[in-house]
Amino acid sequence: MVIDEEIDVTKIKIEILEEKHNLTDFSCGNKDIDDFIHKEAWTFQNERLGVSYVFSHNGKVVGFLTLSMADLRKEKMENEDRLQIGKENYPALQISQLATCKEHMEKGIGTYICDFCLSKALEFSKRIGCRLLVLNAVRDSIGFYEKYGFKMLPKQEERREPIMFMNIFNRNQTET
Repeated sequence: MVIDEEIDVTKIKIEILEEKHNLTDFSCGNKDIDDFIHKEAWTFQNERLGVSYVFSHNGKVVGFLTLSMADLRKEKMENEDRLQIGKENYPALQISQLATCKEHMEKGIGTYICDFCLSKALEFSKRIGCRLLVLNAVRDSIGFYEKYGFKMLPKQEERREPIMFMNIFNRNQTET
């Protein structure tokens, strides 16, 4: 699938972050995310708090992702989103950071990265148990995540980065 003249997603290379990766030129335009990518991601990964992935095309980093484990308390969800079993917490894969470089925004790379996250969550659901994909959304990105299928938890109006989630089982059922 070709997103535009420059990016063919079939040619995007996905690698786990290593010291060899030069991310100094990468910018998504959000200072907090850029600071994490440039200053904290490597340490975060070495402390086993999450795993970062670098998405590159023709040797240039076009996207960045950090995944970590999480859970979501049942009581925080709307009744219709709760499972009918006695679990108080639902296992989840958390998108800790997700960024597309500024010059490639709105060209499908964010969706491609979300597809990668969903595939990881589905893989974990079969191997170790994972029901949800969760994230703390930068307010400017809420519409993007809603279009992808995420829902906002109730009572998030005051949060700087509202918590959003996707029931991967429901998503997977509607696509198959």
